[in-house]
Amino acid sequence: MLNPAWVQNLFRADFLRSVGLYIMRERLVLVRLRKNFLSLSLVEQEERALPLGENRQAISELTGWIAEDVREIALKAESDSHERALRQALLSLMPHFNAGRDSLFICVPQEQAVVQQLFLPAAAEANLRQALDYEIERQMPFRREEVFYDYVPMGKRGDKIGLYLFAIPKKPLAGVLAVLESLGIRPQGVETTVTAMANYLLFCKGPFPGPTAIIGGHDHDWEMIGIQNQPNGWRPTPRLLFSHWVPQSAWAQGSGKELLRECLSRSPQLFGWGEVDELFRAAQLQAPKYEDLVALGNERLKGGKVIAHADCLPALGAALRGVREASFATGVVRQDGPGDARWKTFSRLNILLLGFVLLASLVWGASFAVKDELRLRQLQRENRKIEPSVEALRREEVQLEKLRKELKVLTDLDRRKGEVLRVLDELTKVVPTNAYLSNFRYRDLVLEIQGSAENASALIPLMERSPLFENVGFNAPSNRGRDNRETFSLKANLEKAKDKKAAQR
Repeated sequence: MLNPAWVQNLFRADFLRSVGLYIMRERLVLVRLRKNFLSLSLVEQEERALPLGENRQAISELTGWIAEDVREIALKAESDSHERALRQALLSLMPHFNAGRDSLFICVPQEQAVVQQLFLPAAAEANLRQALDYEIERQMPFRREEVFYDYVPMGKRGDKIGLYLFAIPKKPLAGVLAVLESLGIRPQGVETTVTAMANYLLFCKGPFPGPTAIIGGHDHDWEMIGIQNQPNGWRPTPRLLFSHWVPQSAWAQGSGKELLRECLSRSPQLFGWGEVDELFRAAQLQAPKYEDLVALGNERLKGGKVIAHADCLPALGAALRGVREASFATGVVRQDGPGDARWKTFSRLNILLLGFVLLASLVWGASFAVKDELRLRQLQRENRKIEPSVEALRREEVQLEKLRKELKVLTDLDRRKGEVLRVLDELTKVVPTNAYLSNFRYRDLVLEIQGSAENASALIPLMERSPLFENVGFNAPSNRGRDNRETFSLKANLEKAKDKKAAQR
């Protein structure tokens, strides 16, 4: 019997390369994954700094008494400086991947996106996308055409349908996409660290029971993500339980500490990335036992490079989509519209494997008909060989049946010969000497006799007086011939009671 896990892995078999690009304020992290059938390895990992410029502090301190045109010139200079730094960083990364062949996915920190929990009526479950199109402007301070957005289902919450909305403003993202497009790079999608880290954990650990929390971050900004697998047939479906981004300022106010305690109480399993110990020190809490996601990734990715640092993990989580290893199929925003949960369900290799399996199944099924036909022909040849012998056996069987019938008659006659002899003996005593018997028949205690006598009627009382016969009478009219003798045909029954007594004697 096939193992369901093995069958699931077979559907993910492929030969692919994928690139994940993690874009932060001050640096870029690029990773490249290669998949050979079912083996996944880390091929490239690169980091590039994005210098902010010497006048960044001065620009950020511009106040209202400065002329508006001076402010605009300064801000435009800052934007141009950041765009040039981004372009130079991307140009330096170009030799490390194939822009025309490798699929590229971008990951941005949760702070650069709007991640919001929504609850819609249960009637909207069949058309969540349309319902979200109507609700999005009511739920966030952006117009619908100003953001790229997608969602991750949370499942039912009472009589409501829960989902997490992911929206990224087009304005800051459009600059990054424009730089990539000028270099001939068209990203397959953009996602946040929420789904990227969730996919990375599910790739490293596989399906796991119970709720699980991921805690980590960078630059003193922390993210807390909760995941749980929901049973769904032969393959469990992951659900997003919670997602929180806490800036450094929230720790001073104490709200981050309460969120951290709530997340730990809801998730018995804990995984960490980045400076997790520093997080618990800032919250003045004792760090619980957790598993390091960098170590888990190094165990899972074999045959390639070792993960250098924690900032590579979001890029790895994004790159998993390009090699068809992402468990969260949604949560990716695209330039041409929201992501589709069914994208790339089957690869070309899967289609070839499926075609091979179907062809093998057809051949295997047809082989039974061919084998049956060959066996039938072989049996027909053998039947023709033994047909003369079978015909001889049938003739012998017919003769044997005839002999059996004759034997049965003779056996029955042998069994009844005592009765026949008694009947003949009694007739010789009863019938007078001037009467002649020409025919005698005895069957089932019934006697029939034919013959001639001078007075046929006189034979009836003679036979009636016999203890062996009863019900004596003419079986046909009697006729008198030229010799003055009468021909007769008499019929009589044997007395059963007397016959039994005679038999006992």
